[in-house]
Formats: sequence, C-alpha cells, structure tokens
Amino acid sequence: MIYLKQCPICNNIKFKDWLICTDHSVSKEQFNIVSCETCGFLFTNPKPKDDDINKYYISSNYISHTNKKKGLLNWLYQLVRKITIHKKLKLLKKFKENGTHLDIGCGTGEFLYACKKNDYETLGVEPSDLARKKAVKNYNLNISDDVTLSSLKDDSIDSISMWHVLEHINDINNLIIQLNRILKNNGVVFIAVPNTESWDCKYYGKYWAAWDVPIHFWHFSRKTLTTLLEKNGFKIIEEKPMWYDAFYISILSEEYKKGRKNYFISFLIGMISNLFAIFNKNNTSSLTYIAKKKSKNCC
Repeated sequence: MIYLKQCPICNNIKFKDWLICTDHSVSKEQFNIVSCETCGFLFTNPKPKDDDINKYYISSNYISHTNKKKGLLNWLYQLVRKITIHKKLKLLKKFKENGTHLDIGCGTGEFLYACKKNDYETLGVEPSDLARKKAVKNYNLNISDDVTLSSLKDDSIDSISMWHVLEHINDINNLIIQLNRILKNNGVVFIAVPNTESWDCKYYGKYWAAWDVPIHFWHFSRKTLTTLLEKNGFKIIEEKPMWYDAFYISILSEEYKKGRKNYFISFLIGMISNLFAIFNKNNTSSLTYIAKKKSKNCC
C-alpha cells in the first residue's frame, strides 16, 4: 500500500480520517478515505501499489470495458450508453465542431467511433488490453496505452475528453499539466467525475457506489475539481449534470446497502437526487466540467 503524505490539491500534510468504505465489487476489503484539513479534498489513503491495482478491476460491475448485454443491469447500461454518446457528441460539437479529438480512457471505443463518424480526427488512450483490442477490432481506431501522453506533441489537440477517468489516475497534477501542454490555445477539455456533494452521496453514505474504492483514488467536489484545474492552467467555462448517473449509482448503492437490487427504490432515489440537482448543481450525482486553457497573459 502507498501512503500519501501530501494533499495533491494544496500540498498540505495534515489529513483527518473521514470515511471507511468497502470494496463491494471485488475484494470486500475496507479502505480509508481521508479529508485534507486545509482544502477539504477527499482521497483514498493508503491506496494500492501500481502492481496490485489491476486485481481490483476484475468485477462484473465494471462494465465500461465490455459490450455484454446479459442481465438487466448490463442491458440498461448499454441502452443508456447509446443515449449518452449522442449527448456527449452534441456537447463536443457545441464547443468544437471539428479537429483532432483525444478520448482518454476510451474503453471499447464507442464514443470515439461516434466522433470519427462525425469527421473528427480521433486518438484514444486506454490502458486495458482487453478493451483496447476490442476498440481496434470493432472500429479500427487509433488507440494507445500511453497514459503519460508523452508521445503527443505540444499544441496538437483541439479537444480532450475524460469520462469518469480522472478519479482513476495516479498523478492528477501531472496529467492536467500534460493536457495543458498538448491542447491548442483555443482547445477545450471535458472532464466527468462523481460529485461528493450530491444528494445520493449523502443519502447512501459509505454505501455510495461512486466511492468505488480502491480504484477511485480521488473523490471530487465542485470546489476541489475547480481548484485542481485552475492551479494547472485551466478555467472552467461550463458545468453539465450527468442525469443518468444518479440512477445507475443508486442501483449499485441500494444493493451494497440492502444486499439485493431494488430497481424501483433505486429509480426513486435517482429521481430525487436529480430533482434536487435541478435547483443546485451541488446535488448532481456526476458533473461534466468543460474547461479551456487560461490565456498566457492572464494573471
């Protein structure tokens, strides 16, 4: 296990124990989430070593790397994925109608393929061999396993997306710095992460599925995500709720809490969370942050 001695947001060295969560998906082990005493950032501490983390991804709940439609939950996931791909593409077109698009953590490549069909030049990054091979085989996409982005040239990318990826990244500061480096001056980045201030998070507490320890290292609020981006050269220009996430997260959370799935209750909780989010984005289960590089002349 690796013990973090500094907060990656503000570099403070004082933390307090905040919550103990169980890895319900794979190991049933418990992991500690701490809170930075200065900025309030929540993160899993200690976290598994790089050599050990892969075993925690072997789960039937981790279905973004598969196209299987067996079972009601998988069928619902695949159905919603088709809808959300359309919405993500529409959001991308709002800010960038064309150009080179990089999707980091592209999974089996469905969103990247949609971009390709809409005349974007596409690049993908996916560390999972299984998912990457499926994407290349099914859609003939250009996908690398280079999560460091070191092979990409400065100012070469028009737009970048990370849909529920940042919370899995070891060195979040370095990644954001790399995004700033490879993005063109008028480029835009889309970052989707779970929201620890959401209503469904507060309702489910330690059973909230989006804690997803230990593969989620970082647990963002709007404040801490904004701070991370701004200190590394980005400015948030828009925030978009991810309405479907509340339902999916509630299905898993209800099972973790009660020991069995209850689709009716889960739908109800997801609906309540979204109703609160209509009036206050702090209550949204997940948010997509759209950000641009700060001007070099900006102070």
